[in-house]
This record gives sequence, structure tokens and C-alpha cells, in this order.
Amino acid sequence: MLMKSIKKELILPVVVFVVFMTTVSILWNNSLKTQKSSFIQEIRNTGNLRAQEFFSSVRYNVKSLENLKQRIEMTDGSYFQYWEQDAKLILEQNPSFKFVEWVDSLMVIRVVTPLKGNEAAIGLDLSTHPRSTEWRRHMANASTNISSWTELHQGGNAFLVDVPVFFKGRFQGSITAGMDFTNPFNELSSNLGTYAIEIQDENGTVFYAKNNSTEDAIANEYVFTTSWEVDPLDKREWTFKLMPSGSDFMVARQKDTYILLIFGTLMALLTSSLIYFYQSSRKKNIRLSYVNDKLKDLNKSLKKERLKAEKSSLAKTEFISNMSHEIRTPLNAIIGFIEVLKLSKLQGSLQEYLSLMDISSKKLLILVNDILEIDKIESGKVSFREDIFSPLEELKNVISIYRPNAEEKGLHIQLDSQHENDHSVKGDVGKYGQIITNIIRNSLKFTENGEIRVFYREEVRKENLAIEIIVKDSGIGIPKNKLKTIFDRFTQIDTGKAKRHEGSGLGLYITRRLVELLGGKISVDSEINIGTEFCLNLEFPIAEVKQDSSLPSAEQIDLSGCKVLIVDDNRVNVIVLKMSLEKLGIKAESVCNGLQAVEAVAQNDYDLVFMDIHMPNMDGFQATKEIRKVNEGIAIIGLSADVTKEAIDEAKGVGMNDYLTKPISFDKLRTILPVYLIKVS
Repeated sequence: MLMKSIKKELILPVVVFVVFMTTVSILWNNSLKTQKSSFIQEIRNTGNLRAQEFFSSVRYNVKSLENLKQRIEMTDGSYFQYWEQDAKLILEQNPSFKFVEWVDSLMVIRVVTPLKGNEAAIGLDLSTHPRSTEWRRHMANASTNISSWTELHQGGNAFLVDVPVFFKGRFQGSITAGMDFTNPFNELSSNLGTYAIEIQDENGTVFYAKNNSTEDAIANEYVFTTSWEVDPLDKREWTFKLMPSGSDFMVARQKDTYILLIFGTLMALLTSSLIYFYQSSRKKNIRLSYVNDKLKDLNKSLKKERLKAEKSSLAKTEFISNMSHEIRTPLNAIIGFIEVLKLSKLQGSLQEYLSLMDISSKKLLILVNDILEIDKIESGKVSFREDIFSPLEELKNVISIYRPNAEEKGLHIQLDSQHENDHSVKGDVGKYGQIITNIIRNSLKFTENGEIRVFYREEVRKENLAIEIIVKDSGIGIPKNKLKTIFDRFTQIDTGKAKRHEGSGLGLYITRRLVELLGGKISVDSEINIGTEFCLNLEFPIAEVKQDSSLPSAEQIDLSGCKVLIVDDNRVNVIVLKMSLEKLGIKAESVCNGLQAVEAVAQNDYDLVFMDIHMPNMDGFQATKEIRKVNEGIAIIGLSADVTKEAIDEAKGVGMNDYLTKPISFDKLRTILPVYLIKVS
């Protein structure tokens, strides 16, 4: 009887496991196919680009000989007296040239530059040489001849390039050069560490190879091949091949896919196990039936309340507030622990993993902030502060933040300003910083090579300061048909499964709306594979007073001995904030609700209170009101994941000195705390 019961309980978990694994296997297989297709396309694109570069290099070098021919013909041979100087100049400027020689109309070599090492070639009669036929054919055709990979009379191998020369109404001879393109080809392939290159002449002779890949070990679909007709008269073609440099080229690319397969398998096992244990425990626990009945009743009540909430005009605000709090609370813990770990000395791959976690968490925070910002913009609830700031200094601050990211990609960010700014303006420095941050971040994302140049100009117009900021990059560019929609919501340059640049498509939409709300203008001009240029125009009232720079620097701040109370019912948030405060030398104590906070402030001498908003028994707003009844001087800073304007206004209304939104970074703590806990060393 027991065995039958166990078998029945196993049916559903096994079915769920099979369905789950089938889905995971299909997704995994599709991912492998997508990766393979993407890599093949990458090889084709890279091969096409590199082949054009290599063949252009050959044309450029051959053009040097043809230019010398033109100078001799235009002077009816008089320019021949400068042969030595011109030939040496060609050899110096073009490392692919081994020698340059003059072969007269009888096919006798008369002059060779350089002479040293080529003495054996002087006076050599080529009329009986095997290549004499093709030489004469090209001379008669007046076309440039490029031979096969040839063994030289004076030793070594090279391509022999013959350029016929005509003046005074007849054929005079040819300028002939021995050329080996190894040096310029090495320069072009210096950054292709993961690819191998092989170039053959029409006889199948490999005259250039890079990274020495074994082509037989690589499937044909991963080998890009193209040909170039170097000598149309003799139908000579060079074959260019580009392929991965090793046989394990797909291993690293598929590593993440295999990790996802393992993760999916573990999730299938976990889900099936949970179902099994759930079914087992249901029969063993009589109280579960009672709880289920209560849950059904509760669900009915919740449905009724949800219908009422949907009819309420406050539903959207409540949803945004709750979403902000629920997402930002765990995100605060993640970013907080990352901030603490960054201060410790982790080594090797651990530091790399921590950096990846930091980048990923900040990207998630940016996405959350963008969604909330859109809601505030479209609901008309955006508020603007009146800060006093320098537009140029704030621009420099943003550039300094993103300069390390640019340097990691091998990019350079350059700021050009016509003069040092000595004006301060009144406006929302946060919104201003957000606008230029979104533009610079967009340029960084779509620029792989070159630089990003930022131009700043300002002009005083009556009582206002008009500023113009131009951000010009050398990125992939924007197609003309997408320029009109680049500032729309959820619009991206590359879409689909093969897109290379991540993002939500919200940043430029938010930027445009903020610029419009500030009364400014933003425009964009772009060209594919050349780059993109954003032009921003804003105008702010000039401030009568400049920012107070009397506060001590971070090196002068001493917060040791200060005593802070943390009020938060989330244990993880308390741990993170405590560890950050301890790094600054601050002693921190904690309580988990508003009632305990009121008692703790009455019994202890704290310098500052960090007050959470959403807590059981007594929330942060009510606790602040109670504390202000007995202590008006203590600094109280609200610390919550709720970023709605209503929450911030209410916090200021009940007596909080400041309001910080989660997650809060270590650098932000170090900046804000001296305002309330300053002790100059």
C-alpha cells in the first residue's frame, strides 16, 4: 500500500521534470544553433573587411611603381636622372619592396636599387628567362604585370611586378620590383589573435600565413574564402582565407550556454523535488487543509480589494511605489555588499567576478530608474529642483566617471571647451547630469574603435546662460531610416536575436522628454560606420552666488566617534549599512521598527538616525513625528526604496532632514554624511 502511494506521488514530479528538461533542451539546442550562426556571420564579416584591407594594401604598394612610371613618361625620360633618390624613397616608405630595378627594352637589367646584395642581377639578360613571354605580353599590352611567387636569381622569393614605360613614341623598358607583403600584412593582422589568415597565389603556393591554423581540423563553414584577380591579362588570382586559429574556438563561446543547461537541469530537479515533497507533506499534515481553505477565502477577499483598487485613481501611484520598494530593497543589499567587497583585497578571478556583479547590478538599477522616470514624466509628476551648479564642471564630472569604462574599451574621451567656465546657474543638476550621462553612455555603447569628442560652448544672453554640448563619436552610426525614431520609447539600432548591443531602448526617450521639459532642444546626425553626433542646447538662469566650496575635502573628513542609529526591519539592509559606516569609522546601532527607534533616541545620544519608511508596528513617518516631539536637533535621514514624489514630500513634511533612495553607494554615504556629521581633522 505504501509503495502504491509513493508511485502515485512520483507521477507528477516525473512528468514536470520531463517537460521542464524537454523545454530546456530545446532552448539549449536553439541557443547553440544561434551561436554557431552568429559566429559564422562574424567570420564572414571579418573576412570581407580584412580581405579588402589586404588587397588595398597591395594596390597601394603597386601604385608607387606606377607613379614613378608616370613621372618618367611625363618628362620624356629626363626624370630618370632622379632614379636613385626616388627608388630609395619608395623602399623607405614601403617595407614590402625588396628592390627596384630598370629592365630595358631588350630585357637586360641595367639598374638595381639597392645595389648591395643584388650585384648578381646587374646585366642579367632575361630574354631567355621563363617569364620573358609574360613580360613581353604585358609590355605589348601596356599593362602592369604581377608574377607568381618567384624564386629570385640573387636569392629568396618575391612577387615580380613589371610596369612598362613609354616615352618618345616607343617602349623604353620596365620598372620592375621584387615585393614581399609580409610586413604590411603583419600590421593589418596584428589584432586578429583569434583568427588565422592564409593567402595563396594562383599556383596554390602559400606566400603569407598568420597564426598557422590547421585548416583540415576546421569545418568548411567556418572558413571564409575569397579571391582577387591581381593580373587580369594572365588571369592570376590570389586566394584569401580567414578561419579560427584553433580547433576549440567554440568552447569558450558555448561556456555560458552549458552553464544555462546545468542551471536549467538543477531548476528541473528542484521543481520536481518541491512538487514531490509538497504532495507528501499534504497527506501528512492535516492542518494544511485548513490553511488552504483560509487561503481560498483570503484570495477571494484579495480579488475584491484588487477590483476596488483598479477603480481608484491612486492605483498606479501605489503600484509604482510598491514596485520601487520591492525591487530596490534586495537590490540595495546586493549593491551594498558589492560596495563593501570592493573595499576588500580580493585576488584574481574573484575580483573579476565582483566587477561583473557590480556592472550587472548597476545596469539593473539603471533599468529600474528608467521605468520609474518614464512613469513620472508621462503622469506629469516630474519636479525640478533649483540647485546652483557649474554646467561645465558637472560635464567634466560625468566624463571623469565614464573615462575608465572608455579606456577599458581602448577609447579616448576628449573634452573641448572654448574657455573655462566662471558662471554658475540655477537649475536641476540631477536632471542635467542625467541628460548628458545618457548621451555619453549611448556613445560608449555603440563605439568600438576611435574616440568620443565632447564640445562645450556657452553664451550669456541677458540674464541666462545658453550652453551647447556636442557629443561626437566614431561608432557604428545610425541608419537614416531610424534617425527619426531614435528618441522613441523602446527603440534600438540593432534588434532581433543577433543584436550585439544590450539596452532597454528607454535612455534616449527619457533624455528627449527631460530636454523638452527644461525648454531645450536635442538633435542627432549620423552616418553608418562613420559615427554619430548629438547636439544639446539648454538655457539656465545665471546664479547670483556661486556654490559654496568651503566644505573640507574627503581626505580632511573625520567621522570617527560619531554615533548613528539604523532603523530598518530588513536584516540584510542593516548589515550592509553597518559595514559601510564602520569603514568610515562610525559606530552604528540598529532597531527594527519605529517604536524601538523612539525609545532608543530617548535613551541614547545619537548624532544621526537612518530611518526606513515601511516597517511593522510604527512606520518611519510616524516615528519621525514622535522623535521630533522630544528632539528637534537630531539629524534624521529617510532611507527607502520608495522613490515616488509623494513619499519624498511626506518625508520632508514630517521633519526628516534628507531623503535617500535605495540602493545607496559607499561614495554617496561618504559625500552626504559630512553635511550632518562634519569634524575637520
